Amino acid sequence: MNRYETVCIVRPDVAEDVVKGIIQKATSSLEGTGATVTKVDEWGRRRLAYPIQKKSEGYYFVLDYMSTPAASKEIERVLGLNEDVLRQQTVRIITTKKAIKTKADAEARAAKMKAKADAKAGAIAAKAEGGQA
Repeated sequence: MNRYETVCIVRPDVAEDVVKGIIQKATSSLEGTGATVTKVDEWGRRRLAYPIQKKSEGYYFVLDYMSTPAASKEIERVLGLNEDVLRQQTVRIITTKKAIKTKADAEARAAKMKAKADAKAGAIAAKAEGGQA
């Protein structure tokens, strides 16, 4: 099984329950093919970079899932048949050892910078307390 991410843009003039129905249909379609949906991230209404079907806004959501290639093709088909969906795109997430190492290094650098900033803030606070006493 591979890891996939599907970004979908729904027309802005549809009701909230219709958007929830589209998301539910997509997730149930994936789960029906044996995929496991790891995350559903709703971004909400956002401005489009360029007009699509004379619409300047759209409702975005992202599906993150583990599935076979056939299941990802099925979700593209299901979303493509829905008239309320303006665009959708599915990408396969490739995780390599280098990407994992790079991510771990970035997290370590971020933790080190946070610790340094906390120490500096603590020193400033201690200096301020010492000056007032």
